[in-house]
Amino acid sequence: MNNSALAAFDLLRALVAGRRPPWSRLALAGAVLLLGLSQPAAAEGPDTRLFRVILTDGTALTSYGEYARVGDRVVFSMPFGPLGERPQLQLISLPASAVDWESTDRYTEAVRYARYVETRAEEDYSSLTGEIARLLNEVSQTADAGRRLEIAESARRLLADWPRNHFGYRSKDVREMMALLDEAISELRAAAGAQQFDLKLVAIVEPPTVPLLPDPTAAQLIDQALAAARVADNSVERMSLVRSVMAFIDQSLPVLSRDWAKRARASALATLKADTKTDEGYAKLRQRIIASADRRAAAADVRGVDRLLLQIRKADAALGSKRPDDVAALIAHVETKLDSARRLRLARDRWALRSGVLFAYRELTAAVIRDFEAIKPALAEIRSLSGPNPRSLARLRQRISAMSERLAAIAPPAEMASLHAMLVSACHLAAQAVEGRERAVVSQDLRVAWDASAAASGATMLVIRAWTDMQTLFRPPELR
Repeated sequence: MNNSALAAFDLLRALVAGRRPPWSRLALAGAVLLLGLSQPAAAEGPDTRLFRVILTDGTALTSYGEYARVGDRVVFSMPFGPLGERPQLQLISLPASAVDWESTDRYTEAVRYARYVETRAEEDYSSLTGEIARLLNEVSQTADAGRRLEIAESARRLLADWPRNHFGYRSKDVREMMALLDEAISELRAAAGAQQFDLKLVAIVEPPTVPLLPDPTAAQLIDQALAAARVADNSVERMSLVRSVMAFIDQSLPVLSRDWAKRARASALATLKADTKTDEGYAKLRQRIIASADRRAAAADVRGVDRLLLQIRKADAALGSKRPDDVAALIAHVETKLDSARRLRLARDRWALRSGVLFAYRELTAAVIRDFEAIKPALAEIRSLSGPNPRSLARLRQRISAMSERLAAIAPPAEMASLHAMLVSACHLAAQAVEGRERAVVSQDLRVAWDASAAASGATMLVIRAWTDMQTLFRPPELR
């Protein structure tokens, strides 16, 4: 602590002892205020906009501004080129598991501290010392011993909280001030007759000690970007990064060693070619597996689809296990097809078990279906209000009645219950159509003829629907 600070607290101790010279208030305020003016200006250092994301292998990647941790990933912007007001930035996304978080967090705190020192640390510290001066001056003006103690303790709390909230800035000075203030508070307690007191011991936060790295050169940024590409787990992002590195090498040739730039570009190009070859391998694997899974699932080949999962794992290992996301998606697709194949296998097995009953039902209803086909022309005439001949309506009614009786005698299997009900309803509507046409002829009522037309249309529609649905049930189930 500087001499002005020591003088200020010496005056405080004198005030506590009852020696109060008339100039003490102004002298004390001025001395404490000088505490905030003794710190020299910070020397110019590394760019405090540049943070570092430190990988588990120790590689420090430059981040322009702070990184963002989102779920199991870390996202940040790496500068490519001059660090001006608007540098060229490359967005990078890496798995969080590739980062040494303890080292990264320590470095982040060091950059924040340096940025704070550059911008507003001295202003904040000046405000602190000014407030301390005000409080100590208030002590010097207060006659009541108890009130003096309260003011002094509030000053101590202010000092104790400062390092924790200000990155430990000037914690040494704060610690010295607290030590002197504690001595004065002890004397104030004695003067106030205080028997009990609550002095909270607070660990003083020290400023970060991690040294900041110098601003990276173009060559260092290229090396860092290639290191990031090696740990990136998304092929699309990795290839985009490598292409950006190659472009950066080309634009930085004036400041790079020619041989070094040639080697770096060759390394980036090799990485790009390897990734492209790997992508082609996984694309072929995906195309082959999906086609095979679709075909085998449609055939209810459960074992065949299941074997594809083993094929995927073997092929992935042969390709170097370099596309975990693609493989996971492919496995999920095959597992979906496997579930579909199992369901289809169950459905086909049940159909095979019940096919005899279904075919028997088809034989029983075949005559009814043929009769419906036979009466379609007559129903079409009723529907169009063009007939049929009145003398044929009686024969048509009898035929429809016989069809209804035949259906009533059939006990449909469970699978055919709804379709059988459609046929019964179709016969009922056909009978209504014939009856309505007869009444329309007798009454010469066109409205009744139109009602008969609607019934004929409904009967025809139900028969067509029932027969179409039956054909589906008469065939083995298929994958939908």
